[in-house]
Amino acid sequence: MTLNEIKDAFSTLSAKDQKKLFEHFSSSLPAPISIDNNFKSMDYPEKLSVFEFSELPQFLTFQLKRQNITYEEMAMQIGVSLSTFKRMIADPAMAKAINLHSLLKELGIKTWLER
Repeated sequence: MTLNEIKDAFSTLSAKDQKKLFEHFSSSLPAPISIDNNFKSMDYPEKLSVFEFSELPQFLTFQLKRQNITYEEMAMQIGVSLSTFKRMIADPAMAKAINLHSLLKELGIKTWLER
């Protein structure tokens, strides 16, 4: 089911049913958290949300250090050159989605890609 199909199905529900559905899903989702500068919450990568994308370079560097992985080792592991890997760490927003996804997967971080 696509997002538009879900939106259409949701809009056909009564206001009462929409409220029930919203309450059901909002109560089962964790609240987004912010990554603090002390890296206390970075031990739990599953809690990173889309709202902290600007902190991703810092987060990636921290995870590599925490797991004791060098840039060279990770570049080889995900199949990119060292210079490409360094650019990807410096500015993840400009990296190819597949490379970024491979990096996050190797670090043990669950992600999903959306168009």
